[in-house]
Amino acid sequence: MRIGNVEVGETYTANIPQRLPAEMRDRPVTTPAEWQADMQLHLARGRRITVTVTGYGDEPGTVAVSREIPAGRVGLRLTAEQAAALGLAEGQEYEIDGTVTDGTGRVITFPTTVTHTIPARWLRPRGERLELDPDTVRLHRAEVCRAADGMTPQEIDQAIAEALETVHRVQGMALDDPDADRSVLTAEADYQEWLRISRRAEASNLTAYDPRNDPDAVEYPPLIRFRER
Repeated sequence: MRIGNVEVGETYTANIPQRLPAEMRDRPVTTPAEWQADMQLHLARGRRITVTVTGYGDEPGTVAVSREIPAGRVGLRLTAEQAAALGLAEGQEYEIDGTVTDGTGRVITFPTTVTHTIPARWLRPRGERLELDPDTVRLHRAEVCRAADGMTPQEIDQAIAEALETVHRVQGMALDDPDADRSVLTAEADYQEWLRISRRAEASNLTAYDPRNDPDAVEYPPLIRFRER
């Protein structure tokens, strides 16, 4: 997005590139909070994350954003009475740093907020959907054609049901995780290709599907080739 179209207080989807700019990778880190924020941004590389714009950055074209992440590590500052009960020396403060577990040993996580300063061009409206490039669609169609090679109509119907189940599952994931948008699109591409193959098999009254005899089947050189039987 252009910096002029960004509104402070609004929530956006940020597309984090796989390779962060050098100024982000090489900037000095002076506080634990900065270290945590840098680590979380590193972990988000290549993903889409939900952020809220809190202001504008010092550099032109940048914005300050915040997001919540689950934290499993917490710090607890002891009172003077607690320190004394543990036999610790007086005159200084103490803090316990570690994890909180329940009765089953499961680690309890707590939401914590991290802040980043990122280019405004990384931001997209939350409702915006990704689009798959034609090469990606072609690759997924080719993978389905190869998987369907030799399948009976009954086996293709089962594959359609499984593909539709995958579509529904990742659509549910995408409601909370914008990074799942791409998975929705690829799952839909797989599902549509299974449907096309099913229609082809039904129209041709095939006992088994053969992509070599399907004029609309897709190869994707050099990754996927339909070898002669």
